[in-house]
This record gives sequence, C-alpha cells and structure tokens, in this order.
Amino acid sequence: MFWPLGKVYFRMRRRGLEHLPRRGPAIVVANHSSFLDPGIVGSACPRKVHFLITRAMYDMTRFRWFYAGMESIPVSPGRQDALSLRRALRALGRGGVVGVFPEGGRRPDGRVGEAQAGAALLAAYSGAPVVPLGIRGAYEAFPPRSLFPRPYRVEAVFGPALVWDGSARDRQALADFSRRMMQAVAALVGERS
Repeated sequence: MFWPLGKVYFRMRRRGLEHLPRRGPAIVVANHSSFLDPGIVGSACPRKVHFLITRAMYDMTRFRWFYAGMESIPVSPGRQDALSLRRALRALGRGGVVGVFPEGGRRPDGRVGEAQAGAALLAAYSGAPVVPLGIRGAYEAFPPRSLFPRPYRVEAVFGPALVWDGSARDRQALADFSRRMMQAVAALVGERS
C-alpha cells in the first residue's frame, strides 16, 4: 500500500535487492527514526514482512486491524517475551521474512543506535540470514513530533546478509552479533559507528 505513495511523494528508491533471498527465511533489520519506517521496509521488500512491533502499538484500537492483517507479531518491550519469539520462529520456519527494528523504538535524533538482543536471538535460534537495511531520509521526511510528512527523498538500501555462527547461550557472542548488525545498518545510511 505504501509503495505508490512513497514512489511519488517521497521519490522513494530501493537498492541492493539482490541481498534479500527470493525465498526461504530471512530477518530484515533496519534503523528506526520515523513513523514511516515500517511502510518503507514493507514496500521496499518484494516479499511479505511479518514485523515485530511493540505490544502498545499493536493494541491501539484504530490500528489493530492493520497490524493483524499484516500478521505482525506483538512484543512486550523491556522483558523476555518467549511467546513472541516462538511466533517469529514459526514465521521463519515457514520460510517467511521477519522485520525487526533492533533499537526497540524510534531514535529521537535520527541516528543509528544500539541493538537490543531480539534480532540476534532470532538469528541464533533460527539460523536465518540477517539482511541489514539502511533507511535514508525518513527522519527528514517525518521526524518525531511532526504532524505531517514532508516530501523528502527516501531511500532503502539492503546490504549483504550476516549469518549467525555461534551458540545461542553465549551472551557475548549475541552482543557482538547485535553490534555487527547495527554497524552494517549504520554503514548503509552513511554513518560511522
């Protein structure tokens, strides 16, 4: 639904689609600085994306029909959520794409932040490749506290997949993998990490 609007109003472009597997499981991780980000990720990916979203967003009455229709997976932030992890693993087990904003929420300054452990855990338990996606221009188009988006060029850039190769019980390895994911995303948006 977002692609026609994004193409015209935001002059949206996507690059690096060759890095997203055409079939089979994949985890797409992206930076998050704007309300536009889920629409950008969903329209940039030619495959259906099952997003992990916060429980508070999922439970908003006016949007719940939309999130349910997208088969989004609600997550309770700030604590281990085994049910959400199992639902995401089932989606990956069926060969689906799961979309994650590893920072956990929108970044108020528009810069790439540190990742929480969820995406790394998904990679560790599923073995699915992690495809970094850098979103450029969304913060400028629709920053937090703005009432309406501006017509600013937006770009979605996919990077080479990262593959987990450690133990899911190794906390340091999970932290290192999370850092690698966000370094890859930062490089795609032109930031040094």
